[in-house]
Amino acid sequence: MSKSTDVQPALIFIPDISGFTKFINEVEIDHSTHIISELLEIIIESNSINLEVSELEGDAVLFYRLGDAPIADEILQQAEIMFLEFHRHLKLYEERRICQCGACSSTDKLSLKFVTHYGHIIIRDIYGHKKLFGPDVTMAHRLLKNSISEKDYLLLTLPFLHSNSTKFQSLRSMSNGKESYEGIGEVHYTFFPLAKLRSGFAELSEQKSIEKYRNPVSASQIIESTLKVVHGIATNASLKPHWILGLKNVVVEKKELSRIGSSHLCVMPAMSMNFEVTSQKIKEGLIEYAEKTSSIKWLSPITVFYTMERLAASRVKMTVDVHYKPSILSRLYLDFPLRILIKVLAKLSLRKLRHYIMSLPGNGIQ
Repeated sequence: MSKSTDVQPALIFIPDISGFTKFINEVEIDHSTHIISELLEIIIESNSINLEVSELEGDAVLFYRLGDAPIADEILQQAEIMFLEFHRHLKLYEERRICQCGACSSTDKLSLKFVTHYGHIIIRDIYGHKKLFGPDVTMAHRLLKNSISEKDYLLLTLPFLHSNSTKFQSLRSMSNGKESYEGIGEVHYTFFPLAKLRSGFAELSEQKSIEKYRNPVSASQIIESTLKVVHGIATNASLKPHWILGLKNVVVEKKELSRIGSSHLCVMPAMSMNFEVTSQKIKEGLIEYAEKTSSIKWLSPITVFYTMERLAASRVKMTVDVHYKPSILSRLYLDFPLRILIKVLAKLSLRKLRHYIMSLPGNGIQ
């Protein structure tokens, strides 16, 4: 029987996030899904060989390209680019992250694998989205579940390899495998481990030392909750209006989880101040988190240090230290009343923070 004219030869290429199911099911759903969304965006943005996106599948991207099969070098280079960008993003996130929740602290368990197949597909337009159909599409998806023990690999099916047997000179450390699937039968493939690429990452960033001035304005408050809860709320920019006195709204410039270098705009009745997250230092039972603003030119930079110290299992001492470099004008006329004003605002804000946490079900402890 002749093939339908709708059937077209195509490369099917599926990057799939390893560890996705456990990551989503066992940690905080809000942050885990946000992290996965960022990683899927990284994968799509790393497309360098004109692949088309058919659909996103939770933990994977279904790419395709019509026409002749690409050479193996092209596929290997594409997989390496996506793999390196994926892990570079995770490395930077680990070094710059602020949140200490289960999702944010377990991103190192995620990795990336690839399934590559060459066959025939049918494309249907469904409500403006291109959907791929055909036995080859089904087989490529089934290959995501296989007996390979590696977490990081590039899998290439026999039909892809047979599309040009002379194109495979550059690959090393290849292994062969096969799977048997109901309704499909035996599928033979070659796979190439990618884990060695992860070892090439050096330290990608360093937190800059933050200048501190003598005699900061300080205020403290004891809060009956856990260090994790206090830290999570104090460092969540969107929650600031709940506890910082006089703050009406916070605008987050990028829809991303807070990290070193991220910024947000604090909107007050008389003015707005842009804050950048500058550092975080963590020791056992102690976290120091800092934000900086240069919005008030005659005092800039102003750096606010939040120090959270665990006193007991559900008892935390929160200290705010406001560092600024007074100008000549402020030292002569305004320094004393300015310090009093900052101290009062800090004290009242910390009290609001305590009341806000106490108002949460179970003091925010889950």
